[in-house]
Amino acid sequence: MKKRLIGTFAAVAVLAPALTLVDTGQAFAAGNRVTWRNNYDGGYLTYVNYRLRTTGDGVDPSQSPTVWWDEYKQSDGSYVLKWHMNGKCLDSNRNGDAYLLDCNGGDYQKWYETHDSSGWRLKDKATGRVLSSVATLPKRIRTVGDDGYPIERWS
Repeated sequence: MKKRLIGTFAAVAVLAPALTLVDTGQAFAAGNRVTWRNNYDGGYLTYVNYRLRTTGDGVDPSQSPTVWWDEYKQSDGSYVLKWHMNGKCLDSNRNGDAYLLDCNGGDYQKWYETHDSSGWRLKDKATGRVLSSVATLPKRIRTVGDDGYPIERWS
């Protein structure tokens, strides 16, 4: 009886951490560094004064870590995008708000990246909405229904 319990406890000790990683989706392998440039306003996706925005003119993406994102492909084909400066994840909600939060493995932090003739579409897994720059100043970032406009596409 003792031998069986020890074997059971040993199996639980080995499997529990692996099951925890599967459940939370937080096991990140090495990510790819990317930048996202809005096809409408030409600004790069960044985070300034606690808000997602696009940059103004003159930003050199090779020299500016504020526009770097580390992306991690998930088993379902989506990507988790972590801002390089603080490691927080791109997140959104059904109201169209987009923001950074601590990474939690939820579907609101998973983005499908699909390319068509007008650029890259970043579509939130949970809401089905796409990441868009707002056409007014300051250039804020929101999610919207996908109408195919350049303001909703990235390169």
